[in-house]
Amino acid sequence: MEQFLQRYIYSWRLNGWLIHDIFFCIVLGTGLLLILFIVMKRKRLVISSILLIAFLFVSNLLMIVFGLAGRGFPIKSDSPIYTDDSQSIAVQMVQGSENNGTSNGITHLIAHHLLVAVNLQTGEKQWTKSASYKETLLGEFMGGVLVHHRDDEFGQLSLVDMETGKELLSKKDFRTQHPSLITILSNNAHQMAVLENHLYLEGVDGKFYRFDGKTLSEDAKAQDYLSARFFIETELPGYFATHPQPVEDYQTIRDFSQAVLTEPAIQAYENLQPKVVDVDIIEKTALVSYRQTQRESAEHMLLLYDMNKHQVLWERNIGIINSQQQQPTVRTLENSYVIQAGDRLLVLDKKMNKRSVHYHLRWNRPIDE
Repeated sequence: MEQFLQRYIYSWRLNGWLIHDIFFCIVLGTGLLLILFIVMKRKRLVISSILLIAFLFVSNLLMIVFGLAGRGFPIKSDSPIYTDDSQSIAVQMVQGSENNGTSNGITHLIAHHLLVAVNLQTGEKQWTKSASYKETLLGEFMGGVLVHHRDDEFGQLSLVDMETGKELLSKKDFRTQHPSLITILSNNAHQMAVLENHLYLEGVDGKFYRFDGKTLSEDAKAQDYLSARFFIETELPGYFATHPQPVEDYQTIRDFSQAVLTEPAIQAYENLQPKVVDVDIIEKTALVSYRQTQRESAEHMLLLYDMNKHQVLWERNIGIINSQQQQPTVRTLENSYVIQAGDRLLVLDKKMNKRSVHYHLRWNRPIDE
């Protein structure tokens, strides 16, 4: 009951999710119009009182049923977590699913997409920005985060400032300033990757290119980079967004991940779906996620394993991860891990396992401990 009341209170605020904010503004606007009517018709106190009571009842009921206070809204990652150069702001695209009813035994979900920036120093919301399924975050590039837009059979690019959420370069700016890049740009974001502040891509002409922010040039290595990234990130999504690891070492990374899962200490969780979600080749450590029980609704545990000492350094409960996401998304920083687990974003100290940030992505506010 306490959790529901907290969700209900949070629903009466703007939180960045477009459908919620529009609905909330309609309810709030209707209430303001009603108050204006009551002020103008002061002599009709009985009618005004009845209207006010009816509005309070209906508006509260609507916010509970349709305002995301009393409805499921599972959130999952739509991109890796990216940070600015100072590692003080984390940016990610997330997707929230709204249940639109069941027909013929099939549940229909409406997906909502949002760019979320969290200040890792304060734990507060930095900014939010509505997005769509046609947009993909490619990575940190040219002083911002690069966004790919699928426009039917064409591809477009824009650049967003990590601190403010404002566009540094719009789609129009890219078309005007870099026409040769946009001409060969595919509508498939999987055919491009940002690595070490360079954009590698396969053009619609079948050739491979490298773009450094100013010059577009053919680069045969781009094919190897895209292939290596594909093979690594099928197992460790967002790995190259997190580690300055040479792409050529991808087989070493895969072998290390497999070796971690064969360790006796990790084998003890074999029936609980253990999965390596991040590795550090230099430090010889790995982050492993597993469920407390085999139930889908079970909470997830995260442990840091040391391959040199062959032991678990620490273990942490990170809460429930909905079945649509299944595994946490991890960003490795110099001294901490940024972890997105369903509707929660956490920052954990690498050595002390101390949580410094606990942020709720559904309501876009810090969680009261």
